[in-house]
Amino acid sequence: MVETNTAILKRKHRRFMTGNNPRYAVLVPGADSLTFEEDQAEAARRNIEVRELTLPRFSGHPIDDRKAHFDAVANLFVDTIETIRDEEPGARIAAVGRNNGGGQLAWALARKIAVNAVVLVGAIPEISLYRKQSDSASAVKFRESLANEAEFARIDEMRPLDIIFSAKQWPITNCLMQFGHNDPYIDRTAIDATASLAERFRIEWLDDDHAMVSQESLQQRWDYIDEVLKAI
Repeated sequence: MVETNTAILKRKHRRFMTGNNPRYAVLVPGADSLTFEEDQAEAARRNIEVRELTLPRFSGHPIDDRKAHFDAVANLFVDTIETIRDEEPGARIAAVGRNNGGGQLAWALARKIAVNAVVLVGAIPEISLYRKQSDSASAVKFRESLANEAEFARIDEMRPLDIIFSAKQWPITNCLMQFGHNDPYIDRTAIDATASLAERFRIEWLDDDHAMVSQESLQQRWDYIDEVLKAI
């Protein structure tokens, strides 16, 4: 694809503002209707270019087709990172995953794809256990989608997709995980899972809800991204 004069000028301006190595953030949205509008604005304020993924909708069997969906998102994420690296070989890249997108981002990073910083926002660390045990409406809805008790027993087959497992394969330790005290999706199972994650990553609990867009939450994650990318 031929680069337009406008695109060239924008790229040169980015380099002027951020040095020889421009900064990017790849955003992986969740399965709900929440947007990254506030994050987009915060990134722009800090001269960080954003690439937000448009994810394929999940369809099929709730267990049998789950891994294929995660793989499809991982392929999209890897393609996006590789495109940035092709365009800007020295780019410094952060990745942000919100809610279910956090789990999908964690799965993608297990492919050893190189990014410089990771932020998971309101992502359930052990979603297979959440779906199996939680009284939350979304967990109950998931169990109701299963055909019988035999399928309920198969929920554990999705454990490799849990963040606490996929994160063990990451080549990166620059990771901030944010959780809201008032997020109804973050229950006892999530609190217990963060103990092992805290051994490698930064864990922060904030006075926030499922959206995680309070000024405190936004500033904390973008300060973190800013700090890590500037240090490279």
